[in-house]
Amino acid sequence: MIGVLTVGKKAAKFGYKKYGVPGAILAGAGGVAGLVVAKKGFKRLTQSAIEGDTPRLESGESSSSSGDTDADSDA
Repeated sequence: MIGVLTVGKKAAKFGYKKYGVPGAILAGAGGVAGLVVAKKGFKRLTQSAIEGDTPRLESGESSSSSGDTDADSDA
């Protein structure tokens, strides 16, 4: 697994070669921040899949036809 320190070091090395010290600082910090955000997002996504959470409809309507009681009562 790739660690935060490894990503920061590689990004800083790339930024230093391309833009000098300011590039190293910005690229290193950006690489670390991007990795942290990506890890948190992936963890949240997999955790919701494990728990079985399904996305809910925004309008409050159900996707099943169990709400049609009029059609069932006429038969």
